[in-house]
Amino acid sequence: MFSLVLRTNTPGSRSLLQRGSRILSSSNRSRRVKSKTFTFHLETDTIERLTKEAEQQGLSVNVIANRALRKYVEWDVVSERFRVASTFSSLLVKLMMWVPEEHVRELGKSQWLHEWRTVATSYSREHGIVPRIRVLELFGRYGRMFHFDQATTGSTRMLTLLHGMGKKWSLFYEGMLETMIRESFEGEVKRFSLTSTDNQVVAEISMDPLKNLQPPGDERFERAHLPLSRRERQAYKSSDSSPIARMIRKRPKVIELSNIS
Repeated sequence: MFSLVLRTNTPGSRSLLQRGSRILSSSNRSRRVKSKTFTFHLETDTIERLTKEAEQQGLSVNVIANRALRKYVEWDVVSERFRVASTFSSLLVKLMMWVPEEHVRELGKSQWLHEWRTVATSYSREHGIVPRIRVLELFGRYGRMFHFDQATTGSTRMLTLLHGMGKKWSLFYEGMLETMIRESFEGEVKRFSLTSTDNQVVAEISMDPLKNLQPPGDERFERAHLPLSRRERQAYKSSDSSPIARMIRKRPKVIELSNIS
């Protein structure tokens, strides 16, 4: 039997497991962190591997377990529903070599409109740029497609995607970011600029100073509405109708991207 203390940001939630819940607060009582104690029955080898990993990282088993469970609720359920596949970055670089440079930005735009945006709108009912930035954060943290960072100075927000996969992938992310930001151009975003190197893309976004510029917090996404019934998982299909996507669906074995008009 293995006992974990899991933290939650959902105040007032009711559960049969609420007995044993407690409030942890800092010494100055300026911040209260709500946690609950759950008891799990785990296989012996799982406990041993958890303990070994915790010792190697210099962390408690509780911290390691919390990270794993948070990844499950934040990422695994999302990637399962939307069929997000993981692969080696070297393969992605080789695949991009077959895409003509003039099509790369359009491919990034199409990916945002038909895939990434769907994840963002399913993750939160919030509108605006915050849930969109949150999706970038999740893909960076768990999808390992790039290292994502953001910083806010005054009314300017800087987003950095460090991918290390070459010029074409920078063009891809430029197209994706431009499309994402333009969707908020009439609301929160006043203007923006994109700069890139072969291995990273930086977006500088001037926001409406009346909007909240705090980085998106986890608590904003506690009410994620992700129905995950078997029927819904099987029924999900990409809405991407771009020439590249259509060709992939029709000809899954041989794809000659250079012939796409």
